[in-house]
Amino acid sequence: MLVSATRTVSTFTLRALFYAALFGVVAIVHVAITTALRTAGWQGGVSLFVSGAVVLIVVLVGVNFADFLRERRAAWREVQRMKQGLPSGPCCVVWRVSESESEADMPWDVVGHLHARYPKLARRLGVEGYAVVDFEINAEGQAKNVHCVDAWPSDVFYEAAREAMSHAKFVPKPDVHPRFGASFRMPFVFRIAGAARLKDRGRKAKTLRPALKAAGDAVEKLRKSA
Repeated sequence: MLVSATRTVSTFTLRALFYAALFGVVAIVHVAITTALRTAGWQGGVSLFVSGAVVLIVVLVGVNFADFLRERRAAWREVQRMKQGLPSGPCCVVWRVSESESEADMPWDVVGHLHARYPKLARRLGVEGYAVVDFEINAEGQAKNVHCVDAWPSDVFYEAAREAMSHAKFVPKPDVHPRFGASFRMPFVFRIAGAARLKDRGRKAKTLRPALKAAGDAVEKLRKSA
């Protein structure tokens, strides 16, 4: 089973949204304070100076508070990453289905869709992985005796697969009489959409470095000749 997820919002996008919101707040505060001071009889230059000072304080407080929250969240994320045994950076998984893991010989069909939740922190870190579960199916068509055969790079992917199996419903295939008590295996592959495109961009970006270096050398020669 393939579990796909989109990439989370990048840090650059979050910063852009934060500064855009901060600019809006600053503009509103500046106009409101300037208007209030002029209504109270303050001169234009004095009102602008006071309004600018207040706006500067608002900006400094907002930026420092945002940095404080970012550091606290980064520290919390690092603690959770170590607890869950996740790698510190993005990693990709390459999966090929073997004959023993093929679903062609499985005498059961899944009712509806088998939904697995992508681990939140792994998705945030850009970590892909897989989990192979072994299970049995009872007379009610529910999975039982679910246990992990293999999981990489962390057991959080097995926990997501086990949660999906606990909500799964199976029915026998047409013209098939399944034997209860038999064990089956099902792989769950967790992939992040767009990872391949980002990798391609990285390879293309490397080819531009010699051109940038040559341009820098040319600029340096012009400076020396001048």
